[in-house]
Amino acid sequence: MYLHRLLELTIRRRPRSPGPIGPASADAARRSDDEMQYAEVKWMSGIPAPLKERDLRIDLFRGLSLWWIYINHIPESYLNRFTPKNFGFSDAAEILVFLSGLASGIVYGDLMRQSGFAAASWRMLRRSFEIYVAQIMTVVLLLAEVAYIAAWQPEMFDHANLAILLQEPAETLVQVALLRYSPVNLDPLLLMVILHFALILIVPLTIRAWPLALTGSVALYVLAHLFDWYIPAYPRGQLYFNPLNWQLLFVIGIWWGANRGDWQLAILNSGALAVLAVAYLLFSFVITLGWQIHAIEAYVPGWLSRLIYPVDKTNLDILRLLHFAALALLCWRLLPSNASILKARALLPLIRCGEYSLAIYCASVLLSFAAHALLSLGWNSLAWQTLITLLGLGLMSAMAMVLAAIDRGMFPNLRPL
Repeated sequence: MYLHRLLELTIRRRPRSPGPIGPASADAARRSDDEMQYAEVKWMSGIPAPLKERDLRIDLFRGLSLWWIYINHIPESYLNRFTPKNFGFSDAAEILVFLSGLASGIVYGDLMRQSGFAAASWRMLRRSFEIYVAQIMTVVLLLAEVAYIAAWQPEMFDHANLAILLQEPAETLVQVALLRYSPVNLDPLLLMVILHFALILIVPLTIRAWPLALTGSVALYVLAHLFDWYIPAYPRGQLYFNPLNWQLLFVIGIWWGANRGDWQLAILNSGALAVLAVAYLLFSFVITLGWQIHAIEAYVPGWLSRLIYPVDKTNLDILRLLHFAALALLCWRLLPSNASILKARALLPLIRCGEYSLAIYCASVLLSFAAHALLSLGWNSLAWQTLITLLGLGLMSAMAMVLAAIDRGMFPNLRPL
């Protein structure tokens, strides 16, 4: 925006040549004016128009990912056999990280172009601290929940990775604040905190020099894999989601959201890319199906197994990244932002969960652990698995609907969140 303003001022204040101007000089001057105006139009065409409405696809798929993550966090539930992790290399974690980057690129990219770096930076830092506080509060609430459950099931402290907090409370709380310790199921939120604090560097670079941003992100991803770079976790090991690798998916999302344009339609409408995406998804499906049906795994050649394994989640294996890219390409191609199905009432609970993803994710962590504890008591029939899992999804949806009602002023005595 500032460069465009500078260009406009330069055009207006361009000094005129003194003295009479002949026909040839006049033609040259007109050509010069036309060229400058064309350059201005070309520059403006590279700036995406701000979105006037929410892209409901983001909320829909973010809500879906939250539901899937909740189900995956209940190991006893048979329903977790029907989540994306069973049908391809990537899973709901990739969806959540990419869409978080995409939404950030749209919101903060538009804000930075309209209101400048200072206003956008303030919003980014404020959101980062909101997620940071949510992480710490959820740790405290999870500790209280597990302490209550432990009266009947003492082993739950170990299941929740909270035993260390009882043994070394002061040091562990310090490590929570330093983002080096996370109880069970809070690892994705810890990753989000770290990535969002980096927004203040990533978004301006992505807007002003996106080739440099993408190149730097890819270079960090490659170097982290080659030299086994990671952030140490407390009390040992490394963070479950290595931010040095997962940042690539986040940056790709920011780039796609902050630099919207017709060039994206060329990618989405490419028949060749669609064919490659379908072929890769089928390949991934066959391989992952072999993890559960060993008769299929026997047909996978040994050289191929050595080439693709292990499909590492912690460091975002390239096979997972490509699998998600193929899925995202087909989903965005087949479901345009103006699709009427996005307005269907049946999808509203999912969309609302995606709209209030931070609060819903924190709630899902507490609900999934409560479900795990209940099913561990012996209420482990298919009927109980179904009932408890669906009850949690219903509570998440109800919470999201209430938050939406408050935010839209339907309860005037409550302040919007």
